[in-house]
Amino acid sequence: MEAYRFWQLCQVVGPPDSWMDLPAEQLDWVLAVDGAVQQAKANAQEEAARG
Repeated sequence: MEAYRFWQLCQVVGPPDSWMDLPAEQLDWVLAVDGAVQQAKANAQEEAARG
């Protein structure tokens, strides 16, 4: 799970040297927001597919 979290941070925020000085709470918030956006996109696509 930790490896996935690290990969996800790299996808959202960029390379580790750009976020190593950020507090853990801020990184967790970034992941939560990204997760919410991805879920909203998936919901919208699902609704569009239903017509």
